[in-house]
Amino acid sequence: MTIEHEDKNRQYDAKEDKPATGFSKWSSRFTWAAIIQGAIVATLTGMLAVITATTQFPQKLVEMMLASSAVGFSEVSALAGLGLYLVVGVIGTGLSAQFYHHFEVRVGRPYHGKIANGMAWAHLVLMNVGVATAGIMMIYAGFIGDVAVSPVGTGRFGMSTEQAAKQILNPFIVPTAVMLLVTVIGAMAGGAEFLLNHFTNFLH
Repeated sequence: MTIEHEDKNRQYDAKEDKPATGFSKWSSRFTWAAIIQGAIVATLTGMLAVITATTQFPQKLVEMMLASSAVGFSEVSALAGLGLYLVVGVIGTGLSAQFYHHFEVRVGRPYHGKIANGMAWAHLVLMNVGVATAGIMMIYAGFIGDVAVSPVGTGRFGMSTEQAAKQILNPFIVPTAVMLLVTVIGAMAGGAEFLLNHFTNFLH
């Protein structure tokens, strides 16, 4: 194969790949967001590990749960909040970074204009703020719920499960639902922009 033939092939491949840019600003932003969210999740998990390893509170809680399974309702809230934060806040944000890299670098359709960038900002801010707030509220409500139902002699509140649910967990239901809705709106904004960016030239 001649050098001239190789040069022609390289030109052809470049046209096929259409690499408009080698850098994706939105992929970078979502990557940093995923790193920050991951650091927060790691910190929360570390705090839980320290509490578990250095106090007798988890042992007392397990004993109470074995005596009455209803006590475990607050644990479900806390673990669900941590899981939600990990899946959406860290993994979901990291995957979004890959989507933006695909469109802006591989497909060669970088985001231009107020509409495109506005929807991308909505995706970044609403999804991350929403899931972080919802997840932390669920973790906090679960932890306080555990404290509430523990005996007074252990430095806790000594509430019944009904009292803890009504006075502590129930007030978090509506705010958590609102923040989950904010998360969904952000994700939908990003998804709609992916479709518009891929299938139309309206925003370019």
